[in-house]
Amino acid sequence: MILWVMPDAGDKSKDVYASFISLFKKENPSVDVTMRVFTRNVLWRRMFTIKHPTHEEEVPDLIQIPHYWTALLVREGVAENLSELDPGLSLANCLVPLKAHCYQPGTKDIYSYPWWFDLSALHYRADHLKLVTSKPEQDLATWDGLLRTCEALREQFKDIPGYYPMQNSDWRGSLSMRNALPCVWGRGSDILSADRGTTLVGTKAFKEGIRDYINLALKNYMPILRERGSLGTVVSGKASMMISRKQGVSTFNARRGIRVRTLPVPTTGDMYFSYLSGMNLFINTQSQEKKNALKFIKFCARPDVQLQYASKIDAFPAFEDAFEQFIFSSTQRLSTYSNILSSARTLPNITITGTVMEILKRVLAVCATQIVEGRFSQAALDRDLDLTAKEIEYLLSIYEA
Repeated sequence: MILWVMPDAGDKSKDVYASFISLFKKENPSVDVTMRVFTRNVLWRRMFTIKHPTHEEEVPDLIQIPHYWTALLVREGVAENLSELDPGLSLANCLVPLKAHCYQPGTKDIYSYPWWFDLSALHYRADHLKLVTSKPEQDLATWDGLLRTCEALREQFKDIPGYYPMQNSDWRGSLSMRNALPCVWGRGSDILSADRGTTLVGTKAFKEGIRDYINLALKNYMPILRERGSLGTVVSGKASMMISRKQGVSTFNARRGIRVRTLPVPTTGDMYFSYLSGMNLFINTQSQEKKNALKFIKFCARPDVQLQYASKIDAFPAFEDAFEQFIFSSTQRLSTYSNILSSARTLPNITITGTVMEILKRVLAVCATQIVEGRFSQAALDRDLDLTAKEIEYLLSIYEA
């Protein structure tokens, strides 16, 4: 059985996956498991080749995907109907925000199954912040307060080479649309209208939300398109904060005893919003190992396995019983994430969502290059977003009408 997955544990992914597969094989010794690790970008491109593989191409049996890819993969005919494979398969114990991303839209047929999820939050070094503020929770409650804090931190650490107030959590070192979403939501905007009949990407509020986020790069508070690990990192002391969807706290504590506090992402409007990102598993319709792939899905959904894997990758279990054990096992985790989870939003599970996010990612990648080269202009970004809005409207007219 061949699994395609993403590097959930960063540079530790190889070891984490090896121990995880070893645990599965102890219970299923007759099942041979080969795991391939791909970045999200590579996996997105490969999704469009697995339907008609050539003789030389590997055929995966089970694939990890972001939650909002499900509808597209069902439409493309590459995701197996899990409800037909096992009529007893249920999502009854799945956390409510994750359920809608498992079905073929408009039906109760399950095509992907939850594995784990994460939430965007702001992490900061307590030792750094106490040098510039006595009330970090208040100062970091709003986006304007975050920018003022960044300025104070930059002045405080001006003599440290390679220091930036904010670590860039994007693995490419670029500008991340997923990190920008809470800013957009805070402005009262979204990618699509409430009825999903039109896009809001070209609206003033959406553009303002994007501008809020990219101000971190424009004001040189966050490094972009620079080698990761060489500058602007929290662990090295060359950054004081980071916005990340992984919990991060245990990672930091394990390294040099750094004390890290976690808050909601600062709001750009009247309400906090966090981005909830789920990871699901689906079985390839071309698979010859569907029974074994289903065994693996059920193995991953078990409470004990959910707890173990979530702890290893600093994420959250996707099912209620495991999630409750996980969240209540730490008073710090409970107090930190209760409010953040209550403000969480997800992207819609419709056919075009994955494509729209890829388009917006390219817009922000161009924006990052322009900032680094000193030729960024708000007018140019606004034009790109207006063109993107037209492209999204076209996609809506084809696939969602």
